[in-house]
Amino acid sequence: MKCILADKNEVETVLDVYIRTKDSFYDVSEFIHALDVLYVLGLLNINNMTGLVEYA
Repeated sequence: MKCILADKNEVETVLDVYIRTKDSFYDVSEFIHALDVLYVLGLLNINNMTGLVEYA
């Protein structure tokens, strides 16, 4: 999960985040799980209107 928060860009989509971090995860489901955990912890949000990841 640290890899998602490391070297983050202010404006990026979920796909951008996945492409940037895909080598750190076994598969997409592990990546989605990491996003879910970061969301529950309040460290990121995904804007439903724009689809952009917003970091806390």
